[in-house]
Amino acid sequence: MSPLGVPSVPSRKTVLLSQIVFLLFCLEVGLVLLLLPWTLLWDNNYFFSLQPQYGSLLLSNYLRGAVSGIGLVNLWMGVEEIRRIRRR
Repeated sequence: MSPLGVPSVPSRKTVLLSQIVFLLFCLEVGLVLLLLPWTLLWDNNYFFSLQPQYGSLLLSNYLRGAVSGIGLVNLWMGVEEIRRIRRR
């Protein structure tokens, strides 16, 4: 808010910078969630060993696919953000 109580409008550079940061965040999270469940890092996860009764669930291909699907959604959001930035 400005001193007169009128909301200030962010500059075009500020808006563009925030869109680019969001875009990079979506792409990074998407790639990690898409690829991580299929690596050895997922299989040898320390946190999975803390609850061994859930081991079969956490290592199942169904859960890996669900996590990868969430990664695909994040990648799709990043692609849509690229399209939205290019339209302006």
